[in-house]
Amino acid sequence: MKRRSTKIPGGDKDPDDVAASWMVRLDSGSLSGQEQMEFDSWLSESSANYEAFQRAKRAWGIFEDPDGRLKLNTLRESALAYSRKPPKRLLIGMGVAGVAASLLVIIGLNAGLLWPSSGGSPQAAPAVAQRTAQAPSPRDDSKLVNAEFATAKAERRTVDLADGSVLTLNTDSAVRVDYTSGRRAVELLRGQVLFEVAKDHHRPFVVQAGDRLVTALGTVFEVRLDQDSMKVVLVEGKVVVDAADKEMASAEAIMPMVMSPGQELVASFGSRPKITKVNVEKNLLWSDGFVEFNDDPLTDVVQEMNRYSNQQLVLADAASGRLRLSGVFRVDDPERFAAIVGELLPIQSRRLANGDIELTAVDASSTP
Repeated sequence: MKRRSTKIPGGDKDPDDVAASWMVRLDSGSLSGQEQMEFDSWLSESSANYEAFQRAKRAWGIFEDPDGRLKLNTLRESALAYSRKPPKRLLIGMGVAGVAASLLVIIGLNAGLLWPSSGGSPQAAPAVAQRTAQAPSPRDDSKLVNAEFATAKAERRTVDLADGSVLTLNTDSAVRVDYTSGRRAVELLRGQVLFEVAKDHHRPFVVQAGDRLVTALGTVFEVRLDQDSMKVVLVEGKVVVDAADKEMASAEAIMPMVMSPGQELVASFGSRPKITKVNVEKNLLWSDGFVEFNDDPLTDVVQEMNRYSNQQLVLADAASGRLRLSGVFRVDDPERFAAIVGELLPIQSRRLANGDIELTAVDASSTP
């Protein structure tokens, strides 16, 4: 069964050029339904498009000081006075070209600041720190150190703790925080959390997830707890993953393991964990409200997307589940996701009586 070929807006242009134009349009006001669809389609085409848009956002933020904001307003007014057309055509106009060119120059001049690397390729940790700081999550500044925090589906939440540590909770997640004079303890009750740990050499920071303990002094890492397994992704620093139960600590399967940045540890409960190298940026896209798939079967894609919404995606047949999908997608709009998938794959979608969305494979021979 062949995938349908579809023209993605901006797909034939340099990603940074297109990202700069979208940035101009997004900052000027809300998009129409059609424009939002075009933007989502372009963004989901590849990780290169997503990364280009993140660079444009960071470059845009440089104008946030008073002097920079005045310059930005002048550029924006010039661009918007020229045209209100969708961004894929705005690049033709000189006004928007000025704004886009300004953004591209800033991206170029600040390449060393945004992507510090001795080898010329982006390093994951600084970029993750930039994006995490911009994640549109409500912040809880209560400074509580002995409390429970939780999110519902489709919600993300950032919690600042008294020691300077920051917790970012993904959809449908919960933690219990218990600080003492000698230990900073957090129990992951469910879901997925990004931990940015403040250094304190006198008090280790310990996260319990299932039958494992993750111990750090000052570092950035993510822990995800599923029904029968747990996962740790280390962004920076070092952590030790050990058994939560002292009686199990001597078992070979639960021996302590030290992780290095860029590694992922996955462990089914009671079994020996596996450590592999991963793309940290991809793993933490959720902190910005996105998820990336790389030739994944639609069964796995649907399962992951359904974590983020009460409106569920339902596969109508086994054939649709065997189709494979790649791209970066927003997690907060199942209907828009289904529409985009319908453009990328031979899939039809329809709303069910209960509000869920059914995905059905289309016979390739009947597809125009």
